[in-house]
Amino acid sequence: MTTTPQLPATPDTAATAATDEALHTRSLNSAHVIAGILDAGLLHHVGRPDKLPTALFPDVDPGAVQAIWNMALGVGIWAGKAMLRPQWEPEALDRHRDALADVGYTAMAASVRTASNCGRRTPHPADDDLWAPGAHE
Repeated sequence: MTTTPQLPATPDTAATAATDEALHTRSLNSAHVIAGILDAGLLHHVGRPDKLPTALFPDVDPGAVQAIWNMALGVGIWAGKAMLRPQWEPEALDRHRDALADVGYTAMAASVRTASNCGRRTPHPADDDLWAPGAHE
């Protein structure tokens, strides 16, 4: 049974700091998952890693605003569809991760790896043969 931790009557600085760090770390990991989906969506949208620099639009003129908007919309739709699935396809994200890493986009590859790992099923100890009925006879 899980119990809810009780707050101390007087603030405990160490406990507060530890709680703050743990919760903030969870939030950061969630943000990295979302960033990984967006990075994979950007690569999916432009098609190849060598086209990624064109997504920066360094000298934006009014005519480019529409192009930026169109790309952002396509990336957002792709990422939205990926997020709505109960479980996205880790293998597809792995391909995007590898394509990004192979050409040196390490930060984007790492965020896609984080997102990919969140979509993987992890074995539960109860699924191990060690825990199967009759395993201890």
